[in-house]
Amino acid sequence: MINSKISFHGDSTAIIKFGDEIDEDLNILVHKFLESLVKGFSENSSVLDIYPTYNSIIIDYDPNEILYENIKQKINSIKSEFDSSDNMKKHHKIIEIPVQYGDDFGPDLKRMSKTLNISEEKIIQIHSSTKYRVHMIGFMPGFPYLGGLDSRISFPRLDEPRLAVPEGSVGIAGDQTGIYPFSSPGGWNIIGRTNLRLFDSKKNPPNLIISGSYIKFKIQND
Repeated sequence: MINSKISFHGDSTAIIKFGDEIDEDLNILVHKFLESLVKGFSENSSVLDIYPTYNSIIIDYDPNEILYENIKQKINSIKSEFDSSDNMKKHHKIIEIPVQYGDDFGPDLKRMSKTLNISEEKIIQIHSSTKYRVHMIGFMPGFPYLGGLDSRISFPRLDEPRLAVPEGSVGIAGDQTGIYPFSSPGGWNIIGRTNLRLFDSKKNPPNLIISGSYIKFKIQND
């Protein structure tokens, strides 16, 4: 049986936590167990939503229709039958994201280069040569939190967030990288921009990128 802890927050949310770290193998486990949960609760209309984070799964349910004891019992039943070794390394298609790096598209790249003592070209090469796992979608619809950033280009958030970050901006914050699907305030260091639309409510599904998938940035020069 997998190691996890079930806790309840308020009267309508259950959280299954698998660890504290941000780790690709742990996130793969989260998404694999997510599949079992979705299947196990598929005929239960009192469960409103099930979604992953870096290292946990959140279940929103209607407390007027089901008791937390029943939620916990069902989770434990699914856990007892779960085989964590089954297809754990299932790979999703890698989505290529074209990015124009630097200049007006990446206003923080020059400052990062100076602080890290790494050339702008090297930062771009490092950032675009990695395959990133989409650990979760959050902050706003379609915003992918990506794991696997090379520690050489890890960089702290801005001390003062910008009031407006352009749609499609690619940023770095700490040991994470991500893409802004909409223009919004933000404190990530912006190094480039993509012209791909990450979220479109008129499409089904609306997200270009889903959690559990992989992306790779591709340098676009024009």
